[in-house]
Amino acid sequence: MLKNLKYLRVIDPDPTALILEKIRIAENLFKDWGEYFLGDEKLINLLEKYKIAILKSNELMENLGSFEECYICSVEENKGCCKIGLENEVTINILLINMFFKTPIPQEREVPGRCFFVGPRGCKIFARPYLCREFFCNRLLRLFSPEEYALLTQTISYELTLLYEICVYIRKELEYLLGDFLLELDIAGYS
Repeated sequence: MLKNLKYLRVIDPDPTALILEKIRIAENLFKDWGEYFLGDEKLINLLEKYKIAILKSNELMENLGSFEECYICSVEENKGCCKIGLENEVTINILLINMFFKTPIPQEREVPGRCFFVGPRGCKIFARPYLCREFFCNRLLRLFSPEEYALLTQTISYELTLLYEICVYIRKELEYLLGDFLLELDIAGYS
């Protein structure tokens, strides 16, 4: 049980400290258990379905002009929703999922005042938190017809259902492997 203490640490009040702590924990979990998870056929099948769902959602968002509109708002107009603190919606499980997909995890904030995971061209992680996928500001809502919005929310709902299933599965497996101690894999929210 003492070996599991490396996954716990006191959090600093710095706004970047919480995400850095989550990244550290995810990296330790991946180093210790990544091979175990990547050998799990059930998880691999869920990840493949999830990858396809993300790509389908992304394609639809691209075709509907969502990504372009977000780029204009964030980069050209220096507004946007991806503000500092939003990175704390990314859970340890979501970080692990990105590691399973071999997505490079940023180690520092690239764009001051923006989400830790935002780069000059948008989000730098593949698997994204629920809020980042299901939130559409008024600017975007005006872009979509009711039919387009219905299709988009249906497509993203399937993606997020798979994300939930994967997170539950990872949590169950880690609780089995590490014991039933408090491991806040799903902690989210602004700090």
